[in-house]
Amino acid sequence: MSINPAETDAVSAYDLPEPDWRHYAHCPSTNDLARAWALDGGAPAPHGAVVTADFQTAGRGRRGRSWSAQPGENLLFSLIARDVPVEWLGMACALAVADVVESFGLNTRLKWPNDVLLEAHKIAGILVESVVAGDGAVSILGIGINVNQQEFVVDRPSEYPPISLSSALGRDCDVRDVAVRLKSALLDHCARLQRESVAETAALFRGRLAVGAIVRRGGLEGRLQNITENGEAVVSLSDGTFVTWLTVD
Repeated sequence: MSINPAETDAVSAYDLPEPDWRHYAHCPSTNDLARAWALDGGAPAPHGAVVTADFQTAGRGRRGRSWSAQPGENLLFSLIARDVPVEWLGMACALAVADVVESFGLNTRLKWPNDVLLEAHKIAGILVESVVAGDGAVSILGIGINVNQQEFVVDRPSEYPPISLSSALGRDCDVRDVAVRLKSALLDHCARLQRESVAETAALFRGRLAVGAIVRRGGLEGRLQNITENGEAVVSLSDGTFVTWLTVD
């Protein structure tokens, strides 16, 4: 993918912790920049490389939803993961975000497949995108964490409205610090998937499961009950039956 340089504004004042980390004052989408970097024929990004931005004009979430944030107030983050099983990366991302939020002394619950809930509110958005590359499996882990934003404009009503770290803590947080914590947590959970089966990741997800949370697939709506060792959601429907879902629409 080609990126128009006029649509981005690279900065060096972010005090980046390492060379394989690019930060932008603004860009269309950190996921798009990360994809272009991962596929760069001359100097492709390594596993664990990160793209962040203060503001993005075309952020997106699952199912084609938009993801918006006020400039400089939230974490807009994409990590390039190489040779990690893509099927369970959504769960790994949710666990990493939960680790970061809980490192501030807060309690989270996870709603399958990858929503992180804080006080029955959604604190992050996660979008995992696969990239076709000749040198192995590449995934872009796009994550937006509400850090300091106080007011939100949502494109549709939700049972789990947005919340930010600062709202929950009663104080502002350092966005860069949140980014560093997130990268460390993501690499830990990616390494787990690389060396072991999904069972341990599923067990960690189950330990924080938001039992009873509303989940949807296509035209069906149900209540989350459990997670199998294969990462499938066990859902109870309104007619009293149970179904097992591996993916969502």
